[in-house]
Amino acid sequence: MNILPPAPHFTRRSILTAAGLAGATGAAGALAACAPGSATPGSGAADALTVGFVPIACSAPLLIADAEDLFTRHGVTVQLRKYSGWADLWTAYATGELDVAHMLSPMPVAINAGATDATRPTELAFTQNTNGQALTLASRHVDTVREIADLKGMVLGIPFEYSVHALLLRDYLVAGGLDPVADVELRLLRPADMVAQLEVKTIDGFIGPEPFNQRALQSGAGRMFELTKDMWDGHPCCSVALAKDFRDARPEHAAGLVAALDEAARLIDDPANAERLSPVLAQEKYLNQAEHLITPGLTGHYTDWDGRQRQDPDYLSYGDPTDPTAITWMSAQIARWELGGDAIVARDADSVITAAREVLPAGLDTPARPVTVNGATFDPAHPTEGF
Repeated sequence: MNILPPAPHFTRRSILTAAGLAGATGAAGALAACAPGSATPGSGAADALTVGFVPIACSAPLLIADAEDLFTRHGVTVQLRKYSGWADLWTAYATGELDVAHMLSPMPVAINAGATDATRPTELAFTQNTNGQALTLASRHVDTVREIADLKGMVLGIPFEYSVHALLLRDYLVAGGLDPVADVELRLLRPADMVAQLEVKTIDGFIGPEPFNQRALQSGAGRMFELTKDMWDGHPCCSVALAKDFRDARPEHAAGLVAALDEAARLIDDPANAERLSPVLAQEKYLNQAEHLITPGLTGHYTDWDGRQRQDPDYLSYGDPTDPTAITWMSAQIARWELGGDAIVARDADSVITAAREVLPAGLDTPARPVTVNGATFDPAHPTEGF
């Protein structure tokens, strides 16, 4: 059975290949097995819950909840398992190896709706972060790139097809007059590989998370050309998703998990805690990154494309409420770029709305509250208009 996202051609349907997915995450299984703090079969208590994550700053609520023992405080025994890329985590979740996982927010929409063969009833239980991503370009382009049109012909890294990064970038390119299929090449890369690829000039830039934007800045390899916050202020990025059969079988554990994440998110969202929590996140079993690369993201410090130092306390936020309109936008973009298989299709607005609604926690629905994305108004009541 094919449990990976659809293997494409270089068309609007997809830019991935099965080989690309495998190459992007080939070592993840070994990493998961040997990472400090990761779970292995039989290694914990019988009722321990294994939660998969990818080591990026967006996962901070999950990591801090573990480090501060908040899961235990809320009645849940959790063991974290680290994956180096999204494809391996996707596979582990789809095959039932995991019941709970850190996911890019479009991933639960796709897997719950059956956009690929990796169908599994899934709930987007908690939004970990909003904003905090950037389109970072190689420093060699500073003198020649001033607007979106200047990106024509570039190779740009994305972390996963079902990511807000890939969906936002396509929409951003269209808003600037470019065709994201014909005018640029979007290349799948693990976040940890993005800066290295920038340095050896195999890509011209990437759209990705912290601390890799900071790594590019501090190494001199790149600068932030556009914050995703400026594409869409308040956009969600990562979530914690759980299997609906797990939620139904262990509702008290599901509730405790979300309560712990909420408490951790409030801790990490306060810049006053950055100095204490950055070294915690820097540990090998968590992000395995230098502390000086983590702190700027938490406090909102960055260098813009013109070399100016900036500070924005809303650059990266944690624990904002899940926004049903945002999930509808993601579902619509999955349809727009033909990533929804037969389940989420651009000609069928009802399929888009249903795919978003069915992944939301109980009590949330898809409201008619428009948002502005890349300068255009998105109306969730009419999600496929303009395609």
